[in-house]
Amino acid sequence: MLHEDKRRFMRMMVNAQAKITLLETGLSIEGTCNDLSATGLSIEIEEPVDMDTTVEVYIDSNSATTPPLNAHAKVVRCSQEQDESYLLGLEITKFN
Repeated sequence: MLHEDKRRFMRMMVNAQAKITLLETGLSIEGTCNDLSATGLSIEIEEPVDMDTTVEVYIDSNSATTPPLNAHAKVVRCSQEQDESYLLGLEITKFN
């Protein structure tokens, strides 16, 4: 059975260091951004984060022509992976 991706925006596969900061507590967590689109991204981290938590996401850029990503996002998914890490699905709510 063929799975049709119904996303409105193309996802770009990336493998970049990312930092999320929980706005409620100020806790910062380092992780790896796996993919990115105009409306969201997924980040692999070492600990779970509750659904609906608002975080600030920062991904530095290795290119002088591409600015870093700095945005607020809401956790819409948190699933445990087989290697004991967690995959966060984040919906971007505001670009900073």
